[in-house]
Amino acid sequence: MKHKTLVLFLILFAATLLKNGKCILTVNAIDEEMGFPIAEGISAVVNCTSAELSISSMVYSGNASLVHFPPQVDMSRAELTNAISIIVGFSRLGSGLVFLFNNTDTATAESLANAVKGSIETAFEVSFTLNSSGIVEDGYVNVTYVGPGKSDLPGYLGQLMERCLAPDLGGFTLTFIPVSGETNAYVWVGASKENGGLDWIYSMGVGYSTSIPVGAGPHKIDFLDLLNVESLEPSTYASYEGWYSSMVTLVIVSNETVSYVASEPETANPSQMRLRGWYVNYPQPPQPPAQLMAYFSFADDPTPVDRLSFTFSGLVISEFNALTPLIMLMIIASIAVVVKKKIPR
Repeated sequence: MKHKTLVLFLILFAATLLKNGKCILTVNAIDEEMGFPIAEGISAVVNCTSAELSISSMVYSGNASLVHFPPQVDMSRAELTNAISIIVGFSRLGSGLVFLFNNTDTATAESLANAVKGSIETAFEVSFTLNSSGIVEDGYVNVTYVGPGKSDLPGYLGQLMERCLAPDLGGFTLTFIPVSGETNAYVWVGASKENGGLDWIYSMGVGYSTSIPVGAGPHKIDFLDLLNVESLEPSTYASYEGWYSSMVTLVIVSNETVSYVASEPETANPSQMRLRGWYVNYPQPPQPPAQLMAYFSFADDPTPVDRLSFTFSGLVISEFNALTPLIMLMIIASIAVVVKKKIPR
């Protein structure tokens, strides 16, 4: 039981990277379409029917000098040619490793994953045991392993950041250690690519879930409080021609109507050339269960924010407490949107 939530998260992370048979996080998406050396995102999902909030912070890049797997893992191995993604995750209770392959049968996928597993165990200082394997979507095969957790998650994460991130990356990665101090926090390092190539996009992130007060509201989501930091600013590496790929996204899930009340900073107003701020979107037509989506963009202004909040009205109840697969999937989907989102010019 202790591995199930983390392993589910890793499998959904791997599967969500696929869109129309292709990997969402590709070198073209980051380097050619947007031109940013890195993209960084903070994502929160509020579930009004379970009074639960899930938040995560991540960074990803196609530049291996900025974000990468530990050097003990040879990412150019022939066994990884048909790999779509590799995700390694840790919590205090357990760890998980998920491979996703294409154009490969289950038995072959297990053999290929086993050939690479040893170097990953060495690099991440953990022993993994095969948990399951099988087809997840359109012939894609996942191979999943589980292992022991990391009792000192912040300490372990600090070492992992030294091995996987450029030392001056800064930006949203400064939230990683503070978030990892939460009791149910999880950490992951991932790599994804198109099938048949070896041009990897690397990612690293942290997250956790917590409860929120029930009632009709208004409900204030204080991002800095949730991230356990006093301010937030983009990484200098997230800049391209003066614009920043650093975004904070929010998805509100509810069976009832929800509405925007206020935000800090204020909403953006492109017609008045105020591009830094919150952008609020009510899906039209409605796309249940998501009732409201919003994101904060630094646009061309990297000044740190010392207030970052979003207030909405709507009924919050507590019908069940388990974190559902749907919410986990929405977290990853909302993060992945950052790489495809163009900042207004």
